[in-house]
Amino acid sequence: MKARRITVVASFAAATMALSTSTAMAGTDAIAYTSDAGWGGWAKFVSNGDRLDVCDTRADGKRVHGELLYTTSTGSYRRVAEDTDGANNACASKSGDIPEGTSVTVRVCLKDGANGAEEYCATKRGTA
Repeated sequence: MKARRITVVASFAAATMALSTSTAMAGTDAIAYTSDAGWGGWAKFVSNGDRLDVCDTRADGKRVHGELLYTTSTGSYRRVAEDTDGANNACASKSGDIPEGTSVTVRVCLKDGANGAEEYCATKRGTA
């Protein structure tokens, strides 16, 4: 009986450690929607793959500009993607490795053309 109890306690401890370890390493996705009425687009950080997705969702003649901003021990970084082919077509995406646990900021804006001023910007935070 005592051996069985030790086995059960050891199994429980091992399971608890495994769960706490995987939770600590899990990142947090973040999605930001443009601040215009009806959300003209969005930008999303996907922690599994360290990817920035940017999508135009409204046929308003504007493009959606997305940025992923983060700082590591080696410097500050800015990853940019733009959905330039109109609403409800393919979204844009950029990916690259970011150290686990790094705080990231997703920024999204609408732009009128490649050199247009940014408008209706919004941000959201996540973790790699």
